[in-house]
Amino acid sequence: MPLFKNKDKKTSSNRHVDRELRIISDSSSFGFKEAYRALRTNLSYVIESSQCGHVIMITSSIPAEAKSNVAVNLCISFAQDNKSVLLVDCDLRKGTLHRYLGVSRRQHGIVEYLDGTETDWKNCVIHLDEYGIDFMPSGVMVDNTTELLGSSSTGKLFNDLSAAYDMIICDTPPVNAVADTSVLSKYTDGAILVVSHNNVTRDNVRAAKAQLEATNTNILGVVLSMFDATKTGTDNTRQYSYYNYNYNYGYGYDADKDNHNESTQS
Repeated sequence: MPLFKNKDKKTSSNRHVDRELRIISDSSSFGFKEAYRALRTNLSYVIESSQCGHVIMITSSIPAEAKSNVAVNLCISFAQDNKSVLLVDCDLRKGTLHRYLGVSRRQHGIVEYLDGTETDWKNCVIHLDEYGIDFMPSGVMVDNTTELLGSSSTGKLFNDLSAAYDMIICDTPPVNAVADTSVLSKYTDGAILVVSHNNVTRDNVRAAKAQLEATNTNILGVVLSMFDATKTGTDNTRQYSYYNYNYNYGYGYDADKDNHNESTQS
């Protein structure tokens, strides 16, 4: 199930993928919206019951597991629940959320605050009226990302942001790819690990889990993405797929646009 609509352009030397974010809207299917409501409800329960705080990382083990899609739509779902929400693009190496959300690349973001270009974090935040959320882009791409994220300025920033918002969602790089997510974890209250069905190995997921645990990251749960219930082949799953089909409970394209029916688990 493509949470992004992929348009592949292949050459003999490289492969470029132009991905379009699929965002919750009034025209989205019931199931697509309900999947995120369920995720929001489950996450809220975990936060309240464990009193862990409300600065949450969304990460994955490898690239292209739809974590950015989860991060954006989870933010929108919380905003629809009358929460003040900030989405932070913490991928300082390859930040792309600004492009998906229609924000200028020139908009200052977390990098400009951490490197001292901006002294007021509010200058690094833009409000997205269409979605009812605030957004802090990654900013200019830099090489010393680990050093920036490990600086004392990061701790001050997230302390200030935590006091200003009900919910802060950080879209971070894949945990197995770079050290940035592990460094950032000490400033956040927990992580959600996005696992794409049939796209990663158990070793990938185990390595990501071990890496998060090594930095004492509070793993709040797992979101299974790209799951097609119609292809699992068990009687129970066929019954679940029947439920999906009848109630349009999908986590991807709407049922009238695609024969696949997917779900989110957390």
